[in-house]
Amino acid sequence: MKKMVVRSFVAFILFVLLAACGGNSSSDGDVEKLTIPENPEDVEGDITVWAWALEANYLEKDVLPAFQEVYPNVDVTVEHIGVDQVYQKVSAGLSSGGSGLPDVVQVENNRIKSFTSEFPDAFTNLSAMGYDEHEDKFADAKIEGLKDDAGNVVAAPRDLGPVGVIYRVDIFEEARIDPSQIETWDDYIEAGKKVVEQTGNYFLGTDGDGLLRIMMQQQGSYYFDEEGNLDISSEAGENAARILQEMKDNDLITFTNNWDGQVAAMKNGEVATNPGAVWWSGTMLEQMPELSGNWDMFELPAFEEGGTRASNDGGSALAIPSESDNKIAAYVFTEFATTDVDAQISALTNRGLFPALTAAYEEPIFSEDQEYFNNEPFFQKFADTVENIPPVNHDGAELEVRSVMGSEIEAFLLEDKPAMEMLKDGEEQAAQQTGKETTE
Repeated sequence: MKKMVVRSFVAFILFVLLAACGGNSSSDGDVEKLTIPENPEDVEGDITVWAWALEANYLEKDVLPAFQEVYPNVDVTVEHIGVDQVYQKVSAGLSSGGSGLPDVVQVENNRIKSFTSEFPDAFTNLSAMGYDEHEDKFADAKIEGLKDDAGNVVAAPRDLGPVGVIYRVDIFEEARIDPSQIETWDDYIEAGKKVVEQTGNYFLGTDGDGLLRIMMQQQGSYYFDEEGNLDISSEAGENAARILQEMKDNDLITFTNNWDGQVAAMKNGEVATNPGAVWWSGTMLEQMPELSGNWDMFELPAFEEGGTRASNDGGSALAIPSESDNKIAAYVFTEFATTDVDAQISALTNRGLFPALTAAYEEPIFSEDQEYFNNEPFFQKFADTVENIPPVNHDGAELEVRSVMGSEIEAFLLEDKPAMEMLKDGEEQAAQQTGKETTE
């Protein structure tokens, strides 16, 4: 009897140890042991997805029906959660060892490293599960920002925010400006002077540091260098500051206070241009329908003739928390949502979300003329810039630094703080707040 009890106890201990080895470990070795079944019907289980706003609608209404035709035995629940709540819940879950996290979560590119810098094993190594075969399907500027220090993809690219200058066709015609002749920022400023003189309104508006970041990235620079040091007052930063100062000195630019203020300025004709990302199209279609036919786009002006005319602002990805209980089902859902061309087109046409998957740009909608946008192939114009977007380092401290620089931009526009002083003071404050070194 005693021997039977001992044997039973030993068997129980072995069972517990084996279960622990095959459970929720986040190591690459454990992930590599997971095999994706060849038959999609062999993939089973329940998974939960956290996402917000348009992306949540995309995943639930566009992706899920098509996904379940291929993977009928995977039950997916998409929970619509506000962006701030998603990040708060993810931070809390990671702090408690992964407790309460979903199987898939939407994360913006600029937030990935804020999590992985503090929790290196926060998200599953997707490369080890097979996502490395998809890397060349995305622009470097997108995929590189979703890798860990070892070069593994830890979040699958979803949407992108290529930037161009969205402009009022009717105002340009009234001022006799040919947008095709605007090749540099100096050209842009000269056009702006004519518009301001003609209309008495501003040429552009801003509600934060977005334009500064856009202008730095197009030069292959950013708030951080490759090692994560602060690099705000770099040559690229000074080039951008010079242009911003000239815009302000010529009364071309206004501070629009917040998102609603920027929308209102575009809607009521207070500004004639918006150097912004393609995702503005969704807001314009929804909130400015009366301006149909009066908007178009030209490429971002270069800092010098022949220079780069591409940049990015925004975009998100899908990550699988390392503590997911069903990584295989989570992976196939993530892979489908980010690499299925038809799904990407649905995201664009139904939600205004611009796909990161470059194969989608071959679809007819990109070359089709868009009635709202001056009967021009609006989306193709943005797609043509994607391969030229320089990759930059979205360091884990980015949000703190953006907050600092947003305040500095406000001081520059509202308190007449010189642009160069704005850069230097911003870098000093960012260094004090984050403890980061500055580039020599």
